[in-house]
Amino acid sequence: MEQRQQGLLGQEPVQEVEEDNTITEEEREEMQNELTKLEEEIVTLKQVLASKEKHQAELKHRLGMSTLSELKQNLSRSWNDVQSSTVYKKTSETLSTAGSRTTSVISNLGTAIGRKFGDMRRRSEGALVEEVSRTCSHQQLRPALRTMAPQPPLTT
Repeated sequence: MEQRQQGLLGQEPVQEVEEDNTITEEEREEMQNELTKLEEEIVTLKQVLASKEKHQAELKHRLGMSTLSELKQNLSRSWNDVQSSTVYKKTSETLSTAGSRTTSVISNLGTAIGRKFGDMRRRSEGALVEEVSRTCSHQQLRPALRTMAPQPPLTT
């Protein structure tokens, strides 16, 4: 059973081999040598990669590119990508609509509450005047009304 898969670097297909315990000593030795060579190549490639990464870091340092500035650039780029996405735009529009509707409802509610308090104030003032007029007799109010009436100017 042979399956073809994409290799690690995408260049060569990897073949799955059925386990077959009938390997000759010569084949085993050949595979062992190939495995050793591959392991040595991997070590060499890791060393080359580490050297190149070190050189990259030195160049970035000389150019004034810090990890923080790269992170800022990446975040900025990612945020711009998010803002340009259709999901973000639709969500933003929905929240904007909901916000304006909520503002309108709260404004109307505030107006209604203000009117209600005004009505309550007028009712309580009217009730107070009515209560005072009931408790005071007409004769008791006459002296008070006289003092409140405009007086003619005094002539000297």
